[in-house]
Amino acid sequence: MSQPDRNATYLLGHDIGGTKLAVTVADRDGKILHKIRRPTEAERGPRAVVASLADMSREAMAHATLSPAELAGVGVSCGGPLDTETGVVYAPPNLPGWDEVPLKAWLESALSLPVYVENDANASALAEWSFGAGRGCRHMVYMTMSTGIGGGIILDGRLFRGPNDTAGEVGHMTIVENGPACGCGKRGCLEALCSGPSIARRAREKARARPGSRMVDLAGGDPACITAETVMDAARQDDPAAREIVDETARYMAVGLGNIVNILNPEVIVIGTILVKAQDLLLEPIRAYLRRETWPRVYGTVRVVPAGLGDAVGDLAAIAVIRQAVQPEGSI
Repeated sequence: MSQPDRNATYLLGHDIGGTKLAVTVADRDGKILHKIRRPTEAERGPRAVVASLADMSREAMAHATLSPAELAGVGVSCGGPLDTETGVVYAPPNLPGWDEVPLKAWLESALSLPVYVENDANASALAEWSFGAGRGCRHMVYMTMSTGIGGGIILDGRLFRGPNDTAGEVGHMTIVENGPACGCGKRGCLEALCSGPSIARRAREKARARPGSRMVDLAGGDPACITAETVMDAARQDDPAAREIVDETARYMAVGLGNIVNILNPEVIVIGTILVKAQDLLLEPIRAYLRRETWPRVYGTVRVVPAGLGDAVGDLAAIAVIRQAVQPEGSI
């Protein structure tokens, strides 16, 4: 592999998902020059997927009229578990058959460029910090709020991974002792209370106990079909049961955020997905409950904001990984 120019203007990003691959060429400001998406077809095996990524990379560079010499390197956003130092991926749930795949080594061999691999939650945190709602701050916590609750932590301008790349699992702090079961094996986790499926579960329980809820009407008359989106739609129509679920969700989220704020004292907490779609319902209640859960001095410092990148976060996550890897130490 030839020695790359770490100061090169352009960056290459690979987003590896269970159903799609995305390759993006962008500059350091996040301006996208070209992007390509194709199905992952993970059943072909990891070597075939890596070969597809290499082909897509060459195609994207050609469309952007760039040579490999004009790129600082490649950032990869991929579901974990993985080792960021070695770039080895260990059996992600959405990539069956990927057991101890040396992703970094294979891609470097195929592209003759340095490759940096990051788990997708941390990569999304870097994207929001580099290009989105956390831009310009030095201390930020990013949280997804969707099928699960994950996160990433930026401390003093650097991504904090912990000694074995597992830091930032904000969804698995205990909020309610002996609460509902979580997929991680614990009970009462933030994820078990405030993820999309967990909001829907609590809503279904409430709708069955209190017939006549608008949530059931919006779900086609079947309580089993209630989703988190159904809850938010019913709450906007002033359904009392839905309003209670929204209030409970805001309160549980504030307890979790209070733990984070009191321990880490961040400037910004960026929350994606459900909060973005339902910020009219959730944002101000979360902020109000958070005041009760934190010391005045830290509450006065932190801002809780919806994620800013929307659907572009997937395109920019891997770009943010390589941008952080080649950025001079201490710069933002």
